[in-house]
Amino acid sequence: MPTIIYPRTLPWSWMVQRPQQLMRELSYLGYTIFYEDRGAFPQPQVKKLWDSFYLCQGISPMTLAHPRPRILWLTFPQHLYLIDTYRPDAVVFDCSDEAKEEFAAWGPYIKPLLAQTKLVFASSQSLYDQLAPQHPEVTLLRNGVDFAHFCTPQKRPLDLPTGQPIIGYSGAIAPWLDWDLLKRVIEQHPNFHFVFLGALVMLKGFPLESPNVSYLGLKSYDSLPGYLHGFNVSLIPFKLTPMTMGCNPIKLYEYAAAGLPTVATPLPELIGAQKVIQSLSTGDSEQRREDCCPGLNLAATAEDFSQSIREILLKSVDQEALQAFALQNTWQKRAVEIHNKILKQGLYTG
Repeated sequence: MPTIIYPRTLPWSWMVQRPQQLMRELSYLGYTIFYEDRGAFPQPQVKKLWDSFYLCQGISPMTLAHPRPRILWLTFPQHLYLIDTYRPDAVVFDCSDEAKEEFAAWGPYIKPLLAQTKLVFASSQSLYDQLAPQHPEVTLLRNGVDFAHFCTPQKRPLDLPTGQPIIGYSGAIAPWLDWDLLKRVIEQHPNFHFVFLGALVMLKGFPLESPNVSYLGLKSYDSLPGYLHGFNVSLIPFKLTPMTMGCNPIKLYEYAAAGLPTVATPLPELIGAQKVIQSLSTGDSEQRREDCCPGLNLAATAEDFSQSIREILLKSVDQEALQAFALQNTWQKRAVEIHNKILKQGLYTG
């Protein structure tokens, strides 16, 4: 089986995102994975986390014996300059963000990277539509979820507030959240408690301050299900900008696996997901449809956002539809899609 090298990009134990999940699942399929951890390591070492998965901390994978072909997996376009260093048999570009606004610096690197790339994966339809005319092998590969991890309830975390409905957000605390919308929604609902989990990204401090708001910081991946199962409603409050129009939020699938209803702004990827979740809803009678919400409500204004939260709290939620949606979108299935593309391209003959 091939070796995949993921160069220093995301710290392994930071927010667990698409690269960590895909590398983990590909190792389960038999690929040798060298994940280069990011950080300062006074004592360089290689940790074998499980069969065929190696966490390289301050040690280059190029110094370690490994099977060929060697695939360099890039998610950061500026890492174009690393290709010569790793001398790969093939380069894969996994694109999950628009090269606009916060990520505008990526723009000049994408075209020359595509020229040296064997396979390209795009996490949203918008990204696929942009990349497909520029490369012959672009595959739409949306984000996913470790269903088993998020579907199982855990003990309620001690720092999660009690006594009021919990309206929660899990993910990057970043400029692309609609902080003005959130401020208005929070002001309108002093009887709800709004909880935010995640690392500060491109922000020096948490932007909201209110008696009914708690910023609990970055939580470990292992503890996240306990928090999500303690939420009554989850949020995806992204601004509608050229950058976010290409987002396929991982948190949607994690919320869904937990059976957690979500209120979100109408990103294109979420409009499509809402239709799928509605089609999976078991509400087959008129009364059932009135009393039950499928689980993903989209709202563009603070007023509609607030109304959607209130409606969800008054209705039952079709958790079966949400979890069926999550099961359609597991990281395991995404890894199999990648494996099939690698086979089709002849990078590995099996």
